[in-house]
Amino acid sequence: MFKFDPQWNYTQLQDSQLKWPHMLYQWLCIHLIELYILTKYKMRIRGKENKPKGFHSYVVASNHISSLDPPLVSLALNYQPISFLAKIELYDHFWMRLYNWGMSSIAVNRTKMDLSTVKSAIKILKTGTWALGIFPEGTRAKEGEEKQSKRGVAFFACQAKVPILPIGIAQVERNGKIHMEVRVGKMIPCDGDMDSMAQKTETAIAELVELAKTEP
Repeated sequence: MFKFDPQWNYTQLQDSQLKWPHMLYQWLCIHLIELYILTKYKMRIRGKENKPKGFHSYVVASNHISSLDPPLVSLALNYQPISFLAKIELYDHFWMRLYNWGMSSIAVNRTKMDLSTVKSAIKILKTGTWALGIFPEGTRAKEGEEKQSKRGVAFFACQAKVPILPIGIAQVERNGKIHMEVRVGKMIPCDGDMDSMAQKTETAIAELVELAKTEP
């Protein structure tokens, strides 16, 4: 059930990747990364009450500022099983492929999204247990760099008829120490209007990032 297939198609999620061994692997990895984060940074998460109790399927949308963002999102959501869409370049090396396979991530071709990626994303949201993690900016954004939110977040939410949970992440220096600030927003319900949902998500993330930077 937890056997790595070297011929795995990175853009397609295997059924076995949604089973409990992968959930356990994800929990262990996030827990270890949490210990690393706590040794280097101050971490504060606010808004956890906006996450539904238990495990549910929804789209998680966050800004992207560092490689620690996926585990920070998972920590903010109390180890909610999440399958992140990750750029295909992250699968260039064997150990990264193994890690992403264990984490049940899906590779995304940023030039043209494969149909298998779309089908896998919808499959995740139909489980009722796993969430789909997306960074609408697509790549890590430099401080102050504005990028337009993609409609992909709203597309997947509308296809699966699930809500979107926005999250804002910021790194703030206080008293010579780097603080990892995470803010979880309120659910954006699926109303069938992709443009409206995309705009609401983009606005919510921007507001949450600003709160993460300025909230005492």
